[in-house]
Amino acid sequence: MFACNQVPPVGFNFSFYCNPALDALYTQEQATVDPGVRQQIFIQIHKIYLTQFPFVVLFSEKLFALAHKGTHNYLPGPFTDTYNIWEWWCDNGKC
Repeated sequence: MFACNQVPPVGFNFSFYCNPALDALYTQEQATVDPGVRQQIFIQIHKIYLTQFPFVVLFSEKLFALAHKGTHNYLPGPFTDTYNIWEWWCDNGKC
C-alpha cells in the first residue's frame, strides 16, 4: 500500500508516500520464505512506520462478539465475528 509504484491511478497509495528504503524492504520480504528473516524485515518495516509516519491512525472500531452457551469452536476474527463459522458446532444442533 505504501510502495512508490502504487501511487494512483496504478495502485492504492493514496497518501502518495514514497520511501525507496521501504520499497527495498518490501522486495526483500516478498523474496524470502524463511520466517526468521521475514520477521527481521518486518521489524525494520515497522520501525520506518513508527519514525516516518506514512499514515496516522485516528480510531479503531471495537468489535464485541458473544456466543451462546453451547456454541463450540467460536473464534471472532479481525474483521468479522463469523470468522470461522464453518468450524462451529452447537449442543443439540441449536446455538
